[in-house]
Amino acid sequence: MKRNYFIIVFLFIFFLAGSAWAESITICAYGGTYNTGIEDIFGKPFTEATGIEVIVTTRPIYSKMKVQVKSGNVEWDIVDAESRMYARGVKDGIFEELDLSMIDVDDFQEGAATKYGVAGIYYSYNITYSTEKWPGDTGPKNMKDYWNVKKFPGPRGMKLTAFSNLEAASMAAGIPVDKVYPIDVKLALKKMTELKPHIRTFWKTGAHGQQLMRDREVDLCYTSGGRIYQMMDQGFPVNVIWQDSMIILDYWTILKGSKHKEAAMKWIAFASDPKRQAAFAEWTNYGASSKKAYQYIRKEKAVRMPTYPENYKKGVLCDADWYAENEKEIERAWEIWKLK
Repeated sequence: MKRNYFIIVFLFIFFLAGSAWAESITICAYGGTYNTGIEDIFGKPFTEATGIEVIVTTRPIYSKMKVQVKSGNVEWDIVDAESRMYARGVKDGIFEELDLSMIDVDDFQEGAATKYGVAGIYYSYNITYSTEKWPGDTGPKNMKDYWNVKKFPGPRGMKLTAFSNLEAASMAAGIPVDKVYPIDVKLALKKMTELKPHIRTFWKTGAHGQQLMRDREVDLCYTSGGRIYQMMDQGFPVNVIWQDSMIILDYWTILKGSKHKEAAMKWIAFASDPKRQAAFAEWTNYGASSKKAYQYIRKEKAVRMPTYPENYKKGVLCDADWYAENEKEIERAWEIWKLK
């Protein structure tokens, strides 16, 4: 009896020790159903395959990322960094180099696989409008139309920050999507001044922009296309236009000083598999960075994504490096413009 007791105690201690020794990684992303998708599509299968536990938390804040790296107390092994955040991080040297040999990056979108980050998703801001006011496809078809308040009268919604507004104004001034950068800020702000009397609300978050359309507070809005597609699926009378869209990508990055760099790199490679990217793209309605992923995405879903070829060529891809070099000056000019 005593012998059995000691065996049970030994096994219990061994189990506890094994749990303590099990490796884990922490991923910081943007919360809600987005994090649920990371857990279900990437996290759980990765743990089953490797035994490495995956903890998903929220929310990436650049100042916190810098503090963690500077202090040497890195809590977030992997950060889902929006492209401008990524560019600032590269400039400030807060990311680990990635082992791209672990990933088949040959079929990735241009710029989606770099020395310090591998793109997980692309999202977009699109011209959206009420089909109650303009049935079917009779609404604005490009940014020049969006600025044409005589042909398309009605209150507009725009993002609160300079980012995406300067690009939209540049396209409204006739600059092609592939020539927007470097942005002529004076020209863009002059063009914004033309539209300003017709902007009812500057939205703060994607959910806010969606709500403006849902509440019929505005007739047109330059906002998250994915969220407006959700409204369409719910039966709301709205439409999404891909011409002159703004396309942004998020990178999987590893914070410098992570104690689990090797495990984090394994996770990024795992999440970059085309089939897994396809599943995540369908979950989020965001675009995959791997072109191969579209072999596994249903056509009715694919045509709504920023990296679908026909959509991708109609939009302007955010130049995060340009923002990293100029963001402070841009924001200062933008704040002055808002007060005028």
